[in-house]
Amino acid sequence: MVENNPKNFTIENGIYKGLIKYNLGNYGSLGELMWINISNNGDKIAQIDARTEETVTYTELQNKIVKCALWLQKQEIKSGDVITVCTDNHINSIVPCLSAAYINAILNPWYENMDSQTTLYYLQMTTPKIIFCSEKSVHAVLSAVKKQNYSCKVVVFGKHVGATSFSDILEECNNTEAANFRYVKLDDIKQTACIMHSSGTTGMPKGIELSNYSMIALVQTNNMNLTSKPTLWYSSLYWLTGIVMNFCGIAQSFTAIIYPEFDEEMTCRLIEKYKIQDMFLSTNMINRLLKSGCVKKYSLSSLKSIKCGGTSVKAIVQEELKRILPHVQILQGLGMTELGDVALMQLPNSKNGSCGVLVKNVQMKIVDPESGKILGPNQPGEIYFKHQSIMTGYYKNPEATKNAVDEEGWVHSGDIGYVDKDGEVFIVGRIKELIKYRNYQVSPGEIENVLHSHPAVLEVAVIGVPHEIDDEHPLAFVSKKPEAKVTEQELIDFVAKNMTDIYKLRAGVIFLDRFPYTATGKMSKKDLKGMAKELLKYND
Repeated sequence: MVENNPKNFTIENGIYKGLIKYNLGNYGSLGELMWINISNNGDKIAQIDARTEETVTYTELQNKIVKCALWLQKQEIKSGDVITVCTDNHINSIVPCLSAAYINAILNPWYENMDSQTTLYYLQMTTPKIIFCSEKSVHAVLSAVKKQNYSCKVVVFGKHVGATSFSDILEECNNTEAANFRYVKLDDIKQTACIMHSSGTTGMPKGIELSNYSMIALVQTNNMNLTSKPTLWYSSLYWLTGIVMNFCGIAQSFTAIIYPEFDEEMTCRLIEKYKIQDMFLSTNMINRLLKSGCVKKYSLSSLKSIKCGGTSVKAIVQEELKRILPHVQILQGLGMTELGDVALMQLPNSKNGSCGVLVKNVQMKIVDPESGKILGPNQPGEIYFKHQSIMTGYYKNPEATKNAVDEEGWVHSGDIGYVDKDGEVFIVGRIKELIKYRNYQVSPGEIENVLHSHPAVLEVAVIGVPHEIDDEHPLAFVSKKPEAKVTEQELIDFVAKNMTDIYKLRAGVIFLDRFPYTATGKMSKKDLKGMAKELLKYND
């Protein structure tokens, strides 16, 4: 049975199918696509550093990318070699990413605020030949490189002893070399262009391989509906939305307003100063912006749309923001790095609190996690997605790939949700146990590993509990070794001492004599969540 509706998707045997619209052009690589778009934009302003008001035209951006690419070639970086970028957003952060694309190297963004232990894990996983990092991350990077006795060159945006300065790289190249440079043609469009990272629910993050084909499809389809108008976002390159905003933005020839960290008051000032029309914010940022009351102090008349994603924006929050900003479209979406794109996006008339409807070229079904049966409208189940440009797989991890993508090519999202009669999707929970704190993804497994190293801890499980402003806070359930003595505060302090700020046990510690287990012998985090809800008296 096939049903038609006005929302650009059809329903066939319980499978929702977005409008098919593939117009990827004749580009042979991501590098070629970026080269042509940047070259065509000439003296149009590509970036404005909101801290210094420095502007960069597309011609100036191209010149820096070319010089960096030439330097990479002089370091004998070849097609398929991994280039890591570990920094926040600034006017040069995108440069080595595009330089890598021009010579068909693999871009591998890292999270800037990682500790040395996690940095070492990433280093061992992707073995980059060059690491570009900020002054904030360079110490952890150099420490990991030294501990591993690993041979690679470290470049810093700024100055640091033991690292090459990025500014020196640009000065090494002469104008004649730059004028003669051309992007390197690629033989296989399915070759990996990017390795992103996804936090595991009970272990360390996995690498997600996206091919040149996937990246071209992401840029050309533009499911975020980006325009050529001045645009503001805070997502770093570590997140899919950071990749989307940077690469799709270049294709749309917009002017990016760059500011490294989200601040409620500053966001409103930037909108007014630069006449921002489009903006992307995480769910946490949306909540903070509304809670601060800053929005009420500014007219924000230029702003036309705020797109948001992460955890679901509560209906009441979306409703209140629409009331305060009646001239602005508040559009929530849902994407997956494994899918290689946005999957759902609200329309202007979508219901508050929904994640929207299917975007172009994506298919979806709601599946009973136990039986595998396709469910109908208003029946909660796990959400599966299908897309022609899904990930190649988890990097060097075929078993995890097999668990995430089935034989029919469906990506298992781990999200529990339902689709209503109008085709709008609502998320009600997650099979995956990833904790979303502010704009960060926190792996419970990483916190559990640290707590397990405490001499008094026998068993431990970490879950996220809802928080009004921060999305979720980590809560630890702990059982102590026989006759061991340890307090809640001691364990809170132990995690704070051994991990970065985002991992702190802000929801505390609950001691248990014994843990609940499933029939298959696995710890039941579902039961733990129920216990937490009862003990802490919060509402979902």
